[in-house]
Amino acid sequence: MARGASSESTDSTGIAEHSVEPTLRPDAELSAAELVEVLNHCAGLAASTAHRMMTVASLIHDEREMDYAQRRAEIHDGRLDSVEAFDELAARAAAGEDPYSEFGPDGLEQAIAEVGATLTVTPAEARELITAGDALRYRLSFTGHALACGRIDKRRFLIALKRTELVTDLDEMQTVDAHLAEAIFARAPMSTTRFTAMVDAIVAKWAPDAVRRRRERATDDRKVTVGPDRFNPGQSRVSGTLPIADAAAFDARLSAMAAEVHGADPRTVAQRRADALVALARSETSLACACDDCSSSAQGADEATEPEDSPAAAASDVEAAPAAGSRTVDTTAPRATYHVVVNLTTLLGIDDDPAFLDGHGIIDAETARTLLNEARRTYLHPTTAPTPESALRYAPSKKLQALVRAGELCCTFPGCNAPVWQIDLDHTRPFDHQQPRRGGRTLERNLKPLCRFHHRIKTFTSWQDYQDEFLTAWFTTPTGHMFVGNAYNGRDLFGHLAPIRPPDHPARVRHDTQRDDRSRRARRAEHRWNQANPPPF
Repeated sequence: MARGASSESTDSTGIAEHSVEPTLRPDAELSAAELVEVLNHCAGLAASTAHRMMTVASLIHDEREMDYAQRRAEIHDGRLDSVEAFDELAARAAAGEDPYSEFGPDGLEQAIAEVGATLTVTPAEARELITAGDALRYRLSFTGHALACGRIDKRRFLIALKRTELVTDLDEMQTVDAHLAEAIFARAPMSTTRFTAMVDAIVAKWAPDAVRRRRERATDDRKVTVGPDRFNPGQSRVSGTLPIADAAAFDARLSAMAAEVHGADPRTVAQRRADALVALARSETSLACACDDCSSSAQGADEATEPEDSPAAAASDVEAAPAAGSRTVDTTAPRATYHVVVNLTTLLGIDDDPAFLDGHGIIDAETARTLLNEARRTYLHPTTAPTPESALRYAPSKKLQALVRAGELCCTFPGCNAPVWQIDLDHTRPFDHQQPRRGGRTLERNLKPLCRFHHRIKTFTSWQDYQDEFLTAWFTTPTGHMFVGNAYNGRDLFGHLAPIRPPDHPARVRHDTQRDDRSRRARRAEHRWNQANPPPF
């Protein structure tokens, strides 16, 4: 926002000159609505700046590669004197030796050093910037244009870059890039979970070989590392890379073990999951409950087993506590549960359309069929309507819950990535507990998934929400700004879940009819002219 202070002066010709000196209001004086506009403007500038930085980093690399090639040409023109010299060079390369090491760092290495020093970033970060710039200029040029325009940010462009790196065919890459850019410009901004799913779905449709290569690579690249935490003394960091099916099973097992303890357990969910990981490492199938009742009963059992001073009592504390403190007294492991949404045609092997694994994203058809081999299944169809009696009940039926969740990919609040099967279902129009017939019924068109945080935001603040006939979720902020929460969702992935479109408006039908009539008249006129003017004309 700017204000202008004007002054007037007269030069020697007698013509009045006006000068305007704009002064910007400080951010502290702006209203909340104006600050939101400033925030949106800054986000667009950041995206445009990221686009230019990537481009510049790539151009620096181009120039350094040219310098390197010229230096090599000055030292050696590349010709060999004999077959023996060629064999020697080939043997050195086969042994892992760099035949060009004598020429010093190559162009990429020089560019990495220069970009890293300029931005004060690590070589890995500088390499990422240069690589992204190269992809922006040659592989994802249309998607890069979306970044330059501020339709996506740097993070989402890097997601697109990583998810398309196994598309090797140039024609396929151009097709994927064009469709991705079209989808970005056709839709409102979306959360990273939705954006990643959209990219993966486009790759699966237009470059299916890349999906196969990704699956093979995921198996080869599996690993788990344990090392000290650089930022928290006394702690270690565990990280790993697993195929998505194995990761989903592992994640579900930790969640199941964490949920088996009593409600009075003082630990957070994150702490219980960490303890479950340690329990699995100790070959334990259940997690010991830490509530007061279980802890006291476990301690009493240990004291009754051995004298306090006995060495065996210390060992018994370690081994007996989990069994005594566990909610389940047998050795049966808690059942791990995860949710997969897939077309029935894919499950039957008729096609290979991708599926969606809750909390993890798009998976290929083969992985989905493997996961669902012995799964409990629920068959969904959008025409399955609840009975009038169930629509007047606050809690939706299990089938309606599954239909609503399958139609989304995560929390519908703008930008949120909370897994859809682990969050609340919210009535867009509030359910009237006193007189349910007055509105707010429990129907698919009035339900949407919201995580607990955003559910409370919507319920207790001045945020407003709305669902249209196509189940698009709109959210209006306290400052009056409106955002779409589910610009890409499960109904885009699984077309059979999309609601049936209502008939066109009569006005639109009128225009379509007139356009068809004009087209038929033009074709008849062209046919008559061709009949009256046979070749040669």
